[in-house]
Amino acid sequence: MLVVSSDPPSGEGSEQASSGLAGDADAPDGLIGAVTASLLAAIAVARSALAAELVLCGAFGAVETGLPDDADEPERLQALSLTLGQVIGHSEMIASEEALALLRVCSVLGPPTSRSAARESAGRLAAAGVADRPWAGRVGRPEMLRAWRYGDVFGAQSSVGVLFDYRGREHAVMVLIDHLLGGGVKDCWVSEGRTAKDMRNSVAAAMAGDPDTFFEDIDAAAVAALLGSALACPPCPEQADQIEDVNNHLHLVQARVEHLARISATR
Repeated sequence: MLVVSSDPPSGEGSEQASSGLAGDADAPDGLIGAVTASLLAAIAVARSALAAELVLCGAFGAVETGLPDDADEPERLQALSLTLGQVIGHSEMIASEEALALLRVCSVLGPPTSRSAARESAGRLAAAGVADRPWAGRVGRPEMLRAWRYGDVFGAQSSVGVLFDYRGREHAVMVLIDHLLGGGVKDCWVSEGRTAKDMRNSVAAAMAGDPDTFFEDIDAAAVAALLGSALACPPCPEQADQIEDVNNHLHLVQARVEHLARISATR
């Protein structure tokens, strides 16, 4: 099982995650230690919550890439949980500031079992006096600035875009849904900076005047409902770049949807 990518996603600090290490779920402690060290090195230079999230997303993508093509969803989740479980346990033993930061990210991304384990490990390290990184308290909880939906009027495909903000650091999460392939996520990716900030208006301008398309602004509840339905269906990427994007970012989409659902429930 490939557990850390040699080509992680773009994002501040994520380039440090490159290691090319591989092994199975019963890999010796030395290999797990090397994998964890690679992730910690990337986390150490991450200066924002998103950069740290993208580090872990790269590891998720590598695990997904290393699985057989015919692996079903339970098998994928089990493989990811096993890998993360070892990384989480090793991080707690290291008990450094970077280890606590990695555990904070693991507590909001990935399968529910590993998130729970990471929260418990992070709690123990914090109680022991290990210091948190400045962005740790915000990881997984960005502010939603705006959201939009667009697609073709024939119902073949639609897309949802959401602009988030981590205290002045804006990023957009974009999701393409294919209704002809079962209604699952066909592609998903992250845009940062000025491109992310201008994304909504750029898309609206591109859709304007085309009678075969639609565009609308939506709220957090609508995003949670639309993407929640898509996530409940099997992913359906077709092209190589779509497969890579989904492998790298589907768990981030899941975390953002859960975050928006919680926000909507309190309003």
